[in-house]
Amino acid sequence: MVQSTVTTKVQRTVPDPLRILMLTPAFPPCIGGGERYAHALATTLAGRGYEVTVLTSDIRRQADFWRGCDTQGSPELDDHDASLPVIRCPVSSFPGGSVGLDLWRKAMICLSALPGDQSRLLAAMARRVPRISGMAEAIDGCDADIIHAFNLSWEYPLTLAWQAARRKGLPLVVTPFMHPGSVGDRRVIRNHSMDHQRRILRDAAAVLAMTDIEREALIALGVAHERIAVVGGGVPGTFSAVSGASARHLDPCEIEFPQHIADRLPTDIPFVLLIGRISRDKGALQAVEAVIGLQERGVAVALVLVGEPSREFERFYRRLTPEQRQIIVPLSLVDEGTKHALLRRAAMLILPSAVESLGIVVLEAWTHGKPVIGARAGGLAEVIDEGRDGLLVEYDDIAGLADAIAALLGDPALAERLGSAGQRKVKTQFSWDAVTDRVEAAYAAALAAVLGEG
Repeated sequence: MVQSTVTTKVQRTVPDPLRILMLTPAFPPCIGGGERYAHALATTLAGRGYEVTVLTSDIRRQADFWRGCDTQGSPELDDHDASLPVIRCPVSSFPGGSVGLDLWRKAMICLSALPGDQSRLLAAMARRVPRISGMAEAIDGCDADIIHAFNLSWEYPLTLAWQAARRKGLPLVVTPFMHPGSVGDRRVIRNHSMDHQRRILRDAAAVLAMTDIEREALIALGVAHERIAVVGGGVPGTFSAVSGASARHLDPCEIEFPQHIADRLPTDIPFVLLIGRISRDKGALQAVEAVIGLQERGVAVALVLVGEPSREFERFYRRLTPEQRQIIVPLSLVDEGTKHALLRRAAMLILPSAVESLGIVVLEAWTHGKPVIGARAGGLAEVIDEGRDGLLVEYDDIAGLADAIAALLGDPALAERLGSAGQRKVKTQFSWDAVTDRVEAAYAAALAAVLGEG
């Protein structure tokens, strides 16, 4: 039975159950916080009786955004889970690979900086971010009462959702995953505030923010405050393998390391864990320098990095000495089970990132009672209560990050207290039922606004 907050008057106008079309640039088995967020919300809504259809790409990893996938042909229905149909569209490579995509993105940012509204041309350029085939046609084949689109960073699906909602007279709900960045750093925000992105956000019937910090950044872009709902996030389920929407859930305590992972982990010293794209924006290079600096100070600690390595990191890693490589362990991508096994074993999680709207991996670390260190940038500064359930450092402050790691290693009682407080916080503030309740309320308001009931 649908547990909807839609008013009685609106329910007589809209079919029951409500039909929700979600568009997202990637979806599990692609690994990433945004992908797991969309999956958790879609499955929770489907479990409440809504008819949810997900329209996405066939991307499996970050590099597929510019490398493309080996698949050919038309969109295909992934029906691993009968309650959650997922339509996957093929992605083609970007000319020039990641370099070509970077140049294209910079051209879009420069175009947006010109006088006047460049939304029309930018929306056309967004067709390559990423290059998804058949998605526009697939939208027209999907019946929906609400269109819900995700992610400002790879906005072609979002742009299509905006155009379809206008064409069909449907409410558009947007979860932008906007990264405000650190104070004074305009580089990050420029990627999320181009003319077409601002136009889509302003036209949306509802915009769902992760935190109050993201909400304030959206208001600064001109989004009406009454259309913004802070819905937060929850901890996605732990899967035995990320192989589809129906992957079996496991208790994290049941999960052990695969042997090839266990063989690479340090056994005689503690390790700190960073999970996310291994890049400078995520704070990975700074974390490497902080841990190497601690080694030079005589602090015994290693760093394990989980995520897709950037080209910048690969060049950086090749320059490390053999001794330094012994304490810097890049594992690339791992499945969900291995990730949770690593979290259970790690001394702490560090996420000194400038590009987090929420930081779901922080919540996952807290489920294991682990202390966390984040950057005072974006949503992390709101999720982590400094000194209560984690520590915060300035983004790109390598010395400050090293000192925070040393403080937790040197004071086990502090580390345990912060981790336990985070564990309690997850249980009380970050449940998916509470998140979905808030999303339902936003859907009701969006429907009322579009149908003239509000």
